[in-house]
Amino acid sequence: MNCQRCHHTDEAHIPDKESKLMIKLGKCKIPTCTCTQFMNPIEEIDEDLL
Repeated sequence: MNCQRCHHTDEAHIPDKESKLMIKLGKCKIPTCTCTQFMNPIEEIDEDLL
């Protein structure tokens, strides 16, 4: 899954327990990237997805 903000993969983001998202990911590990929070492309949980 890619971040909506920086388009790097979820593996490129540091785990962050303080994150308010379901996927607890924070800052991007890519040195030139300024992204501070992984943005989940799924913003709402659709009942059909469950």
